[in-house]
Parts: sequence; structure tokens; C-alpha cells
Amino acid sequence: MTELTQKTEDLLGILELDIERIERTIQNLNNLRGLVVKRDEKELGRLLEAIQSESQVYSHNERQRDQLRKEMAGLIGCPQESMNLSVLKEHLSQPELIEQVGDRQLKLRNLVMLLKKEYVSTVALLSDCARINSALLKCIFGRGRENLVCYNSEGEIARQNDAAFMSMRM
Repeated sequence: MTELTQKTEDLLGILELDIERIERTIQNLNNLRGLVVKRDEKELGRLLEAIQSESQVYSHNERQRDQLRKEMAGLIGCPQESMNLSVLKEHLSQPELIEQVGDRQLKLRNLVMLLKKEYVSTVALLSDCARINSALLKCIFGRGRENLVCYNSEGEIARQNDAAFMSMRM
């Protein structure tokens, strides 16, 4: 077994861990949106703790991948910045290994596209929450009333510029 073949097999194991991590991240984003909508602060706290502890494990995996990438670039004779799965496939001789690398590459590409979609959905939800909270605070504390339009239950503009929602006295 050549050194490049051995390092490629090691890389396949690391890529499998990357695939699992991306799948968990997608699931975490789905869970995060659900918990925000449900306003379940206790579960949100648990989810955020789990995400934080997982990030420490991921940094070890990332260091291993970067080290393998550097070593494989040296074996192939290309700059480390240019080393990717497509370049690796071009330098492999075993068809089954080329197929495995290609499968991981395709799976990673598809998962990253799904991750981007989930990320955008999560950002949109959190942005809407921030916008709604800001509008509520403006209504409650009377700031920015000149730009804020409120409607009553009949859909008519209801302005009460001289009335406060709550007393500011202690």
C-alpha cells in the first residue's frame, strides 16, 4: 500500500466525520428554529451547550484534515492551497478509492448546499424575531413613535401619542 493510498484512507475517515458533523449541524439548525418558535428557553440552553461542546471536538478533526492535506500535497507535489478532492482523485490509481473519494465529495457538496439553505432560514427567523422585539419595545417604551404605525383590532390606525403603555415611575 502506497503512502498516498494510506493517507487517502485516513482522509476518508475524517471526511466521514465531517459529513456526520454537517448532518448534526443541519439538525441543530432545525431544532433551534423549532425551539425559538416554541420559546423553550430551557431546551435552547441545552442545545447551545451541546453545540459549544461539539465545536471543541470538531477543531481536532479539522486539524487532522489540514495536516493530511498538507502531507498529501507534498506527496503529489502541488501547493497546499491547491490540494482538494478533485486533485486527489486525479493522482489516485485504484478505481475503488477514486469512487469513494468522489462519493464523499458529492455528499459533502450536497450537504453544504442544504446547510446554506438551513442557515439562511435560521437567520431569517432570528432577524424577524429581532425586528418584532424591537417594534414591541418601541411600542412599550414610546420610542420612535413617529415612525411606528399601530393598528387596532378593526385594522384602523390607532395612535395614542399621549398615553404610555406602562408607568416609568419606581
